Amino acid sequence: MAWPTDIVVKDQGRTLEIAFDDGVTVSLTSERLRVESPSAEVQGHAPSQKRKVLGKENVRIVDIEPIGNYAIRIVFDDGHNTGLYAWDYLRKLAS
Repeated sequence: MAWPTDIVVKDQGRTLEIAFDDGVTVSLTSERLRVESPSAEVQGHAPSQKRKVLGKENVRIVDIEPIGNYAIRIVFDDGHNTGLYAWDYLRKLAS
């Protein structure tokens, strides 16, 4: 598994750029990160419970908190902050 070497919020909170130690750099919009949040609030507790999140075109990232060595918590300006974004999940979102 690739590990991040740099995590940067760009475009006034609209983009998250992550460079990995295998040379790959991914760029994810804050909207994509918000609507695909790995939180139970969005994903539910089973695939059939996944909730469609709409109206997040203008959401921004206001903070990033490290969670151990395996993930980050992203805080959005709409108050959402319960998703833990693991490194492999971020790579998956970018593909």
